[in-house]
Amino acid sequence: MRNVGSEKKTALEWVSANAKSLIALSDRIWHFAEPAYREYHSAKAHCSFLREHGFTVEEGVADMPTAFVASYGSGTPIIATYAEYDAPAGNSQKSVPYREPVVPYAPGHDSHNILGTNATGGIVAAKTAMKKHGLKGTLKIFGTPAEKIMSGKTFLARAGYYDDLDAVVGNHPAFYNSVEWDENREKPYMAVAFEFFGSLEYRGTPWLGSSAIDAVALMMNNANYMKEHIGPGGWGLHENLYVGGQTLTNLPEYTQLWYGFSAPTIEELARIRDILVDCAEAACKVTSCSYKMRVTGFSRSTLPNRSLQKLAYRNLELVGPPKFSEEEKAFCRKLQKSLGMEPMDEPLDENLTPPWELPVRPAYMTGSDDSNEFSWYAPFCWIRVTTRIRTPTTRKYFGKSQASPWAEGALSSTGIGHKCLVVTAKTIALSMVELLTTPSEVEKAKAEFHERIKERGGREPCLIPEGTKPPIDLALPEFDGTETIVRYPTTGKAPIHPRKDR
Repeated sequence: MRNVGSEKKTALEWVSANAKSLIALSDRIWHFAEPAYREYHSAKAHCSFLREHGFTVEEGVADMPTAFVASYGSGTPIIATYAEYDAPAGNSQKSVPYREPVVPYAPGHDSHNILGTNATGGIVAAKTAMKKHGLKGTLKIFGTPAEKIMSGKTFLARAGYYDDLDAVVGNHPAFYNSVEWDENREKPYMAVAFEFFGSLEYRGTPWLGSSAIDAVALMMNNANYMKEHIGPGGWGLHENLYVGGQTLTNLPEYTQLWYGFSAPTIEELARIRDILVDCAEAACKVTSCSYKMRVTGFSRSTLPNRSLQKLAYRNLELVGPPKFSEEEKAFCRKLQKSLGMEPMDEPLDENLTPPWELPVRPAYMTGSDDSNEFSWYAPFCWIRVTTRIRTPTTRKYFGKSQASPWAEGALSSTGIGHKCLVVTAKTIALSMVELLTTPSEVEKAKAEFHERIKERGGREPCLIPEGTKPPIDLALPEFDGTETIVRYPTTGKAPIHPRKDR
């Protein structure tokens, strides 16, 4: 590693000295495997770690029980990062190179345990350097729930938590080692929930009532007929039926259906939402039911910031990419074989790729992420470090993996994931320290940010309607460590059955 200043050296030394405790935190959250808006123990674990290291922590912010903001210092610049810790339902997977859930159909992490912990570790390392060397400014980390339904970060934004930020250093595990550069990294995305209400009636006289199942079945049928009319291939329209009725003895009076969809522009998102509303109204007209629709998540496209991206990559160069053992590579080859791929000699990336040399992904391979929301409030960058196997697709585009989500979960609590954690935590820490010690870098990034906002004609409006609450009351699944539970209506509070801290 090239020579670094004393402030950066302090941050690097802290991560190295505390790597075991960071890995323990990451693995603990991996075992919790809590899904969107039900990340009670995972959020608490982050908050406890941050408090232990001198941060002031506010929990339950922006009407979300599992959201938090932690800060250290005072004044400017205000440099931020964020932690994610939600696990997609159905992703449960042991750390083995073949499909074997910990609990069948339960939630499991696809690296958000790492994504959150390396941010927490990175900011604590930066705080250590800040305190030792008398650096001025404020460090903030946001605990952002429900990334998998594109929700938490937008509600934090609408509540004003990003308004005073000077820079945001983000990250996400990847198939390569770089800093995201693509102008069209992620498409705008929206999630909406439809609740259908029938009238309860005994099965012997069904003509006296109305069935919420009939309404939701017609809604899904209507939407399926409209899929080919919402835009070119790759935009996506996906549904999930969270509540499909109550009992066979009565007409069901409640069902709950969610849709998620992406598009190149916010205007197209609004058009797709309106199509879905028409589908719901038509279903209710036929079945004599009623419905409510709520926007539950939203993410914009990315607003790139070349100045901050270059700064983050310089610091990734100082740290260097992770290096993997032959045993770890052999594990990945077995994983590739389980996925029906030809095992590769080098299944993991151990090199650095300058951001400006990353291949531009075709439109159909771009995804969505609610971290984009930060880029509309302050300069933003996305550090990318290897913790996922290469696939035939990634050879060409460095884009979306063809590997199943369970394969990502299999690596998220192994040495491969741990090495990603340490490299990324160090890179976040160095980037934050450089911003604290070099005011000119902050000003350069902010000048570019304001210019890009101006080029876009001003900041695009948030699509979450005023007065809309986070969907913590809806029937989202919880996981208590042994089984997945869905309660409705829920309170969004901690689960009734406490789980063991494994």
